[in-house]
Amino acid sequence: MDSNYHIIHLSEINSTNDFAKELISKQFPVEFTVISCDYQTKGKGQHSNVWHSDKAKNLTFSLITYPTHIQIDNQFYLSKLISLGIIDYLESKKIECKIKWPNDIYYENKKICGILIENTISGTILKTAVIGIGININQTEFPKDIPNAVSLSGILKKQFNLNEELELLLNFLIMRYMNSHKINFTIINEAYHKHLYKINQPALFKDKNGIFEGTVCETLHDGRIIIETLDKKVNIYNFKELEFL
Repeated sequence: MDSNYHIIHLSEINSTNDFAKELISKQFPVEFTVISCDYQTKGKGQHSNVWHSDKAKNLTFSLITYPTHIQIDNQFYLSKLISLGIIDYLESKKIECKIKWPNDIYYENKKICGILIENTISGTILKTAVIGIGININQTEFPKDIPNAVSLSGILKKQFNLNEELELLLNFLIMRYMNSHKINFTIINEAYHKHLYKINQPALFKDKNGIFEGTVCETLHDGRIIIETLDKKVNIYNFKELEFL
């Protein structure tokens, strides 16, 4: 695929997502503008979490898109597309990973990538989307309070050129995104659920009522997840209402 993105690389920045949003507010850059950096001093994860990454060891970047072809009610499909693009990239390395709802990528039971998408809305469509991605590439040691992290280097036992990996990953992401203009959402949904972490497997969860055992059934078009309990009760959860244990 021909390169059709524009990379702005910075040595250090508070947050690539924040920089991208400020850029949009000032000049509306071309679609597929990428803000990447060696180190984020205030890297952001989902729900105000902090993303930890050693300097110049991993890929931390934000991709600017204008997904006006996606309706508000279907905005979680953007997360599905991006997750699948990352899966495509990892599969090109012969690594089989899963998408842990709502937006983490797991190798076995360890996190290799996190996604944070921040949208703006115009009427019934998405006007802009800043897609923040942090993927562990060359870091092999992680803080003790992040016991379940893993990296590409940790899996494959070799070091990688970050610039080359960024370009490769961007090609997979943009290919998935561009194909979404013409692919039925049903096909995207099927691919997403094929790679969904713990789907159709008994697992432990925690909600506001406590810990329970259940099975991931599917996700809805708005991003909510359906869990069936051992007593066949079906529960539907929104973001941050359910924790995997």
